[in-house]
Parts: sequence; C-alpha cells; structure tokens
Amino acid sequence: MPTTIAVKESTLQLLTKIKERLNTTSLDETIVHVLEKAENIPNSRFGSQPKLKRFTEKERTNSHEL
Repeated sequence: MPTTIAVKESTLQLLTKIKERLNTTSLDETIVHVLEKAENIPNSRFGSQPKLKRFTEKERTNSHEL
C-alpha cells in the first residue's frame, strides 16, 4: 500500500543520486537498500535459500490481506 512522506528537497536530491549510483528502479527500493545496509541485514532474509528472489510488490500486498 503506497504512502506519501515529506522530505526536504536536499534529501530528495541525495536519494536520487544514490538511486542512480545503485541502479535501483525506485526511491522505495533505494531507501530499503540503504536501511538494510545500515542495519547490516543480509541481502537474503531467507536463510537456507539465499538465491530465492525477493517478493514482488503485489505478492507483499496480497500476503497482508485476510
């Protein structure tokens, strides 16, 4: 479920530069990448299946429905 957040123009410019450097497809993906790196979270959170692909946005959204 998309949401809107307010950031300063300088923050947006920094995120955009990082997005280009990381070659990510969205600012959301860029933010997640930066946060995972800051928290030292491994690329794969799947333990014994490190080559398992990430969930798509649709899969994540559907998994929260009751």
